[in-house]
Amino acid sequence: MNERELQIRIRQHLNMSARDISLPVANRLAEARQKALSRQKVRARRLSLAGLGQSVADHILPDGRTAVAMLAVLLLALASGFLGELQHVADLEEVDSALLADDLPIDAYLDRGFDAWVQNESPD
Repeated sequence: MNERELQIRIRQHLNMSARDISLPVANRLAEARQKALSRQKVRARRLSLAGLGQSVADHILPDGRTAVAMLAVLLLALASGFLGELQHVADLEEVDSALLADDLPIDAYLDRGFDAWVQNESPD
């Protein structure tokens, strides 16, 4: 017998026994139940971080794995974009540094025949 079958048999036994309880005993049980429920502590909602903490606890924590996975994907996408931008800026700095360190005037780079001249004069 597995655990589920045991639970079903216990429930059936308790249901059959509950039918045989006399009215005064049933009333006392109902009164005791109501008394226990009235003494039960009720979890009060409390403000934390202006209600943000409670919202996180109620909505995000039950689906924690999904939220963590979505957050990880979002952070990776942002990091990828940021690193790509850093690489682009580094490339532009390198080109600007090479341009400024050269002895040629900037107008030479704007000349259409300059590329052909560089290819002919380069020591390849």
